Order: sequence, then structure tokens, then C-alpha cells
Amino acid sequence: MFATSGDILNIALAAGFVVLVVFLCIFLFYGILILRDAAKVVDDVEEVVERVHKTIIQPLRAIDYIVEKATPYIEALIEKKLRGKKK
Repeated sequence: MFATSGDILNIALAAGFVVLVVFLCIFLFYGILILRDAAKVVDDVEEVVERVHKTIIQPLRAIDYIVEKATPYIEALIEKKLRGKKK
């Protein structure tokens, strides 16, 4: 079966290649699992960011808009009160 040392070398190289292929397959499998989990985490983060946007940012923008529109009226009212106290 083993006529020369070259035959033993070829069998050892073939076995090493098989081990390398198995290792790469396992590495790819775990890499795919990690990427899948990372995609799930990104989806969860997107959901949380959307909730924060809906519950915090949008109401703050609405309040800012109301304050912006009401500021001239409030300033006029304050000036009127201050003029009334001076007289």
C-alpha cells in the first residue's frame, strides 16, 4: 500500500486538507450564526429607536412648535403687564 515515502506524504496532505475543510465549514457555520444574531440585535435596536422617536422626539417637536407660535402672544402679554405696573 505504501510503496514510498511520497505516498505517506500524499496521504498526510489529504488528511490535513480534509481537517482544514472541516474546520472551515465549522467556522462558516458559526460565522453565519453570529451574523444572524447580529441582524436580530440590529432589528431590536431599530425598533427601540423608533419607539423613542415616537414617544420622545415627536412630542418635543410638537411642544417646540406650540411654544414657537405662542411666544409672541406671551411676550406681548408680559409687556402689557409690565407697562401696567409702571403706571
